[in-house]
Amino acid sequence: MRSPGRAHLSAITLAALLLGGFAAWGLLHHIRTPELTAELRGYALAEELGCHGCHGPRGTGGVRNPRAGFAQTTGEIPAWDGGNAMMYVKSEDEIREWILEGRPWRLVLRDSLQARATRSDPDSASPFPEPGRIELRPGRLATVTPPVRMPAYRGIVDEPQLDDLVAYYKAVAVFGDEVDSMPHGAREGYSVARDSGCFGCHGPGGLLGAKNPRSFKGYIPPWRGPDFHELVRNDGELRAWILDGTVARISENRVGRWFLSRQVVQMPAYRGVLPDSSVDDLVSYVRWTSSTSSR
Repeated sequence: MRSPGRAHLSAITLAALLLGGFAAWGLLHHIRTPELTAELRGYALAEELGCHGCHGPRGTGGVRNPRAGFAQTTGEIPAWDGGNAMMYVKSEDEIREWILEGRPWRLVLRDSLQARATRSDPDSASPFPEPGRIELRPGRLATVTPPVRMPAYRGIVDEPQLDDLVAYYKAVAVFGDEVDSMPHGAREGYSVARDSGCFGCHGPGGLLGAKNPRSFKGYIPPWRGPDFHELVRNDGELRAWILDGTVARISENRVGRWFLSRQVVQMPAYRGVLPDSSVDDLVSYVRWTSSTSSR
């Protein structure tokens, strides 16, 4: 029969082991939790707010919207990529106005001028043949409101959330001062990444990533943020990832090798596929992307 002292000691030992186990599990869970960038937070928020229901998955394909679009040629809610952004958005401030007000002040002013012109001479052709104007009969235009209108999110999103949504939009639209300031090599690298299919897994511009079951953090990381820098310590490792699909630091580690072998999506190897000049440009773009940050 065990003494009360031994039973008490055993209980303390068991409690310590349980606490240690919970602490270890918590630490592992923390380590394996993705470090979300502004673009990734914006993506999750856009999904929550219903943005993708109208603008398509990741904002890359809209839905039909009769009598909408510039010069009545599209008839749909625009996607954010493929250059469409520049038709509707002239600055980062206008991105924020679209989100908060459902319409930038530039277009509010334009519609006001249209209405004033119509009131002064209802039978004359408007000097503002812009989106939403259709010809009822030769020489006369009328304003028609598309059925689906952009909602206003003022009072629904706060300032940090707005920053994240803007960062996400700019990533998909390839929009903003970052693009204008991109060095030549990085611009060439962007084209290499696009043409080589890199954005399919790493997201538009390499800034969003994608799910990857059984990988260490459960996703393919974007080229910006702490998770990228955990996998890529220097340009040598970046080249190894591109050319061989792995790096020795991880593949020669027992735990790292186990996760790499189990993950569903494997990093492709481009050795013998991309010429050295294209690899140089791709490194330049990835490095430029990883060194810049959104607000």
